[in-house]
Amino acid sequence: MSNMTEALTQAAVLTFEELAFLLPDEELNDQQKAAGNEARVTVTFKGSFQGNLVVRLYGGILPSLAANMLGEMTPPDERTQQDALGELANIICGNALPSIAGSREVFHLGAPHVERYCGSPWLQDQGSASARVSLGLEEGRAEVDLFIH
Repeated sequence: MSNMTEALTQAAVLTFEELAFLLPDEELNDQQKAAGNEARVTVTFKGSFQGNLVVRLYGGILPSLAANMLGEMTPPDERTQQDALGELANIICGNALPSIAGSREVFHLGAPHVERYCGSPWLQDQGSASARVSLGLEEGRAEVDLFIH
C-alpha cells in the first residue's frame, strides 16, 4: 500500500469511526459489494498540489450516518443528510492532505458538492485516482478517491 493510500485509509477510517460512529471494514462482504448507489460528494483543494476528493456512499447508509453524526435517534431531513456528508468529506480531506504533503503545507478546501443518486449510473470520474479506499459500512459501503492533478 502506498503512503498516499495509507494516509487516505487512516483518515477515512478514523473519520467514519469518530464522527459517524460507524466501524468500517476494509474487506467487503457480498452484500456491501452489491449495494446500490446512494450519494456522492466532491471536495476540491488547492495548495502545494491540487485536486479533489470524492466520497461515494452505497446501500442506504446516509440516513444513519447523518443521525449518528448529529447524535439523533432518527434520521434528519435530506438537506441535513447532505450537509453531514459534505462535512464528513471535508474532514477526510483535511486530515489526509497533511499526512501526504507534510504538516507545514497549507491547503484551501472548496465547498463540498453533494449529489444524490437519481436512477442512472454515475459516469466514472475523469482520470485515475491517485489513491482509492473502499470500506464496508453496515449493509453498504463507502468509496473514497483522491485525485491529484
